[in-house]
Amino acid sequence: MTKLVVPALVAAITLATAAPRANAASTNVAAGAKVFATNCTGCHGANGVGQPGIFPSLAANPYVSGDAKRVIHTVKFGLTGKIVAKGVKYDGVMPAWSGALSDAQIADVISFIRTTWRNKASKVTVAQVRAVTK
Repeated sequence: MTKLVVPALVAAITLATAAPRANAASTNVAAGAKVFATNCTGCHGANGVGQPGIFPSLAANPYVSGDAKRVIHTVKFGLTGKIVAKGVKYDGVMPAWSGALSDAQIADVISFIRTTWRNKASKVTVAQVRAVTK
């Protein structure tokens, strides 16, 4: 009978996948997709198209793919009041996520939305998120 070493292998794989990021400044777009699915789809929809007149679309949105600091500020500290997004007027509330999400999660989700749905912008780092203050 062959001796199995599966438990040691499983433990090694579990530790490797559960380990924190080697570079705290790196971004994980796949993790950002999960953060988006959990926290953002209720308003912006699973495909990022939002609800016209209620919640803006993030897809092919110049605001999303524009100034990274502005997008970081919006996600971290929220946004209230009248805006126009892709020619549609909105007057609602984007909640502040800085208490509910870590800086790494904010970097991940912003990187996800800036590189998805025809948005072609750079990812953001944890350092960039930390640098944006009220």
